[in-house]
Amino acid sequence: MTNKLFIMIALLAVVACTDPKEKEIAAIPMPFQTVRLDSLFVKVPDAKLAALRKQYPYFFTSSISDAEWIDIRNGRIFPEEPSVDLYYADLYNEIEKNVGNFSEEKKQLKSLFQHIKYYFPKFTPPKVITLISRVDYESRVIYADSLLLIGTDNYLGTKHKFYQEMDAYIAAELDKQFLIVDVADAFADKLVPRGGVYLTFLDNMIYEGKKLYLESQLLPKKSMADLLHYDSQKYEWAEANEPEIWRYFIEKQLLYQTDKKLLTRFIYPAPFSKFYLELDNQSPGQIGKFIGLRIVQAFAQKHQELPLTKLLAMNPEELFKESGYKPNK
Repeated sequence: MTNKLFIMIALLAVVACTDPKEKEIAAIPMPFQTVRLDSLFVKVPDAKLAALRKQYPYFFTSSISDAEWIDIRNGRIFPEEPSVDLYYADLYNEIEKNVGNFSEEKKQLKSLFQHIKYYFPKFTPPKVITLISRVDYESRVIYADSLLLIGTDNYLGTKHKFYQEMDAYIAAELDKQFLIVDVADAFADKLVPRGGVYLTFLDNMIYEGKKLYLESQLLPKKSMADLLHYDSQKYEWAEANEPEIWRYFIEKQLLYQTDKKLLTRFIYPAPFSKFYLELDNQSPGQIGKFIGLRIVQAFAQKHQELPLTKLLAMNPEELFKESGYKPNK
């Protein structure tokens, strides 16, 4: 970690501890229930599996019998790959080693829920269910009204042996430092209005920027690099090249294009962003999200009196024009 990034994180922590608003948020009562279904499924005796299914029916396909569920639990996780000798118990052992008893994550979840309640008073905390997803990293966190599902086997560490066959840019996100970021992102998906106006490349950048800005308010101790799933080197590259990135978007007249390939090149997860230049391999993926965040930050700085909910609901074109965004050369 560079000295610059370390100092920034330290300052964020100090501000979070001394800010009167943060003290008010920390005092909000926030009881919520956590169910370690990952542990229960692996450790429950065969004779009690039926009772577990009855208690949590939504997580067990009813057409599969108790005996079949026992076979599933005790059999290979990936039966279609005979060379992968991996069982649910093996996977849960790694969860215990790398995620632990989930106590630190519970603290982070409580703080996140308190921040959501502060900005969105009607919010009711969901029941948190941790489960084994068979490393379904594309759905590692699911928020569905009263339930928050977290696949704990997706947070074993970037270099974990179970992730060795994955693309490096995907494995780079599978660390427990990003668990609370992924949860915040799942909530941002629900809380940031999208409507039917997000059609152009600029619209989509600002939508992603709104989400990241909201996450920065909900997770004030997290750095912007963490929110973007960037390491310090990637974030510093984005900062250093921001003017050139913006100039490229302008010169190529990309802002108002509706070509969905632009989302693949600059918004969706990827090992790098695709400018089709020599610098591509140096760039982090999803650089459009970074630019969107910068635009929203510029607007927020100029309109500090505007409530967060109104900022999130703004028309993207209007927000862009009023942001006065222009990266320093």
